[in-house]
Amino acid sequence: MKHITVNPTGTAPLSSAPESAQYPLVTFIAAIAACYGLTTLNPLETAWTCALLLMLLRWFWWREQPGILLFCLLIPFLEIHTTLLEANQKNLTLNQLFFGTGQKTFWMSSLSLLAVAIGIKTTWSLTNRRSITFPIGRIKESAAQLHQQKLVFAFIGASFIGQAIDILIPYRSSLRQLEVYALGVSEVLLFVIAVKFMLDRKHLWMVVCIFTYLIVISFYSFFSSWKDPLTVLLVASLIRVTVFDIRQLIRLFPILIPAIFLVFIWQNIKGDYRQFLNGGKFSQQVVVTQDEALNKFQELAINTVTSNNILESESLDATYRRIGYLEYFANAVAKVPSEIPHEQGVLLQSNLEFALIPRFLSPNKGLKDDKAKVEKYTDFYFGEYGGSSFSLGHYCEAYIDWGRNGMLLQLFLFGIVGGGLFLIVLSRTMSLNPLLSLGLLWVCMKPWGTFQQDMVTMSGQVFWGAVCHLVIFFPFYRWVNGWIKR
Repeated sequence: MKHITVNPTGTAPLSSAPESAQYPLVTFIAAIAACYGLTTLNPLETAWTCALLLMLLRWFWWREQPGILLFCLLIPFLEIHTTLLEANQKNLTLNQLFFGTGQKTFWMSSLSLLAVAIGIKTTWSLTNRRSITFPIGRIKESAAQLHQQKLVFAFIGASFIGQAIDILIPYRSSLRQLEVYALGVSEVLLFVIAVKFMLDRKHLWMVVCIFTYLIVISFYSFFSSWKDPLTVLLVASLIRVTVFDIRQLIRLFPILIPAIFLVFIWQNIKGDYRQFLNGGKFSQQVVVTQDEALNKFQELAINTVTSNNILESESLDATYRRIGYLEYFANAVAKVPSEIPHEQGVLLQSNLEFALIPRFLSPNKGLKDDKAKVEKYTDFYFGEYGGSSFSLGHYCEAYIDWGRNGMLLQLFLFGIVGGGLFLIVLSRTMSLNPLLSLGLLWVCMKPWGTFQQDMVTMSGQVFWGAVCHLVIFFPFYRWVNGWIKR
């Protein structure tokens, strides 16, 4: 891959990652946070968190392009470091917060994220990465070449086809993968709609209606899928951010404020809402109609707002634990290797075999059981509870396999895979409109950017998602690319 040149716009490349002077607000906030850390029980960890954040921004916040890869790194950053906010807010050390192993777990996780980032940069050092650019002038021209109405019709059509496939293919079918990733085609086009709007600011009400509808119907779900449309808007909005200051932050308020509000609403009501959805049973099966579910969601949300319970301590604690994801990992560190020896790669091998070998080639591989894995390697036991999902996370699984030093190597290789996938997607899609290329980049890279997902889920979504979108569905994208042009 050393000589790959990917330049969808055909223009001169941009310079390297921006200096800290280009995001003065973030630098200022990080400096204040680091100073605040000196007054907490975790001063070194707080200072390191601020330094790592600035490092990731310096390396991956590029000018004039959506922050897709930056988002993929900031998600695990939040999942690792939100725990520190909880500890500082409660005036506890990380060890006091988590089983006497919180500090060790924090440092292993944070340094592993740094290893991922170094892995990406290592991949790019062997390629002509600087030719991968989306200059704002040419990308605006590319947006202007797209027919808005045809783009929306393509999105609606892709959504309809995805839902039809979902109905036609049984849950336990060997073609289940095809159904899962067919639903991602509409997300590609939704990302294109969002980026086009952020560039030309046209058809405001059409865009508002689309995203409002998607957010509303997403509440008919056992999980917080309402965050997906908001995330698309947020990442797409970064396309024109070259200097992040207070004005840019204010411009993000229409996205950030509803997102934060919904996070706290969801943390307050999700227990009661899920019990309503599954009829009080220990399952994740929705047994009520969409109208019943949405009416119940509205009722619970209004009660939460009117009772002023949104920011109560219990809700805040639940939010910390929902975003931060070190609890299971810290408990596994307390148990491995003192009670259970390191697996020496057995766990990684079994995870990859389960994720990458299709069921028609391995009909006896059984069903995925995250709960059993969590119970084996930690002291958490859930009994018959089926009201939520559980996962050790693939960082934790790397530790279980190899220990502290070995997990750094596995996560470094994971970063190399991410950097390579980034280049492969752009190389494969360089003949398409740059906005469509970015949509495919978003859908293919998003599953890779996680800390809390286990290796089975993450590797399966990354590999089979890339196969489906870059090979099986690619003729459809080529057709759409031609049809949506003006």
